[in-house]
Amino acid sequence: MRLFIEKLVLAAVAISASASICMGQNAPFPLPEFEVLMMDGEAYHSDYDFSSAVQAYSEALRKCRDSTRRSEIEKKLSQSRNGQSMAGFCQRPKVVARKNFSRKDFFLYYPLADRSWRPAPNRLDSLGSADSPVVWFPRGSREAYWSKADRRGVHNIYYARDLGTMWSSPYKMPFSSSEDEIFPMVSGGKLYFASKGLFGVGGYDIYVCERRPDGRWGEPRNMGFPYSSPHDDFLFINSPDGKYSIFASNRNCSADSVSVYVLEYEPVPVSSAIRGAEDLQKLCRLDPPKNLKKVDNKNAMSAGKTADANTELYAHKAAEVRRLREEISRVNRELKTLRSFYANASPSEKEEMAEKIVKKEARLPGLQSQLVAANKDLQKTEMEFLMHGVLIERSRVEAESDNEVVGAESSYTFTRRSLGSSDF
Repeated sequence: MRLFIEKLVLAAVAISASASICMGQNAPFPLPEFEVLMMDGEAYHSDYDFSSAVQAYSEALRKCRDSTRRSEIEKKLSQSRNGQSMAGFCQRPKVVARKNFSRKDFFLYYPLADRSWRPAPNRLDSLGSADSPVVWFPRGSREAYWSKADRRGVHNIYYARDLGTMWSSPYKMPFSSSEDEIFPMVSGGKLYFASKGLFGVGGYDIYVCERRPDGRWGEPRNMGFPYSSPHDDFLFINSPDGKYSIFASNRNCSADSVSVYVLEYEPVPVSSAIRGAEDLQKLCRLDPPKNLKKVDNKNAMSAGKTADANTELYAHKAAEVRRLREEISRVNRELKTLRSFYANASPSEKEEMAEKIVKKEARLPGLQSQLVAANKDLQKTEMEFLMHGVLIERSRVEAESDNEVVGAESSYTFTRRSLGSSDF
């Protein structure tokens, strides 16, 4: 009997060693089947193959009996299902540039006021964290949004406003989840932030809140692909000049760096479905174009300098006319795209698209009225200059304006800002 038991033990060890060698592991025992399925699911999910990931996680859940591991599988399964859902509403922004920076100071290359980033710890965030080592607090701010760790060590977003003689008590934003929220930024009248705990596809996703008529922020909405991904995505802003949208991600770089993506700003983006994993991968790579006829050779991170105040004023008003023309053209292109999709859409999709079409059509009269007013203002400025003997090099200003077209990566200049003081 003893010899029989020893043979069973030796056989079990041999099978275990063989399985470990086949799996390329040094573990004394082979992984349970549900663990292998989880690894498969993670690989599929990382490659944007959410359908296969859902199948792998569902099978892992069926085979797993450990309550703790089941919770982990359920979370990953939920994220893969979120990916399937989000694939139905993807945007296709035009890429301007992509450049890798150190994770320690990538935020200093954003087009924001110099010394507006404050190192943590500081009086707003007394702890700081590896994921959010700074707070954005420009000089003269009347309100502040920041990420701060609670007693559990989880970072939530807080808000305070300047009451004149003192600041209000910090207010914890109601959308806080059970996991970290970092890099809150108010940009273009909207609140952007990154979260690990809200509806998303894993890691940090990027969310946006619209301001309600009563001044409060609405419910956060995941910005979807390609802004969010299975990796860490954060720090979204729209540039002050209204030309670009910028965010950071670690989806295509080493662990100690992040990629900063510069995209052409889209005031009213159009969403459409992308179901194939390869197409989703391509979209979320956000590769800059290689060949463009026109490029922006100016420093996009600054407003630039004009010869004098009169030229600067004229250039500003000419830029407003150009911006309105481009926006009207963009809305018309988006309407054309929506109408073409509408013809082949399902009944439920048609209802949603019809609502978008009506909203976009309603914007056109207002934009056209603004364009008429901006043209009149520009002409009035020209007449006033002529009456006072001021000559504007109109051809030069217009030529420079025409060159301000979104270009390739080499056309975009990243400028490093200085870090402000933590004592503010």
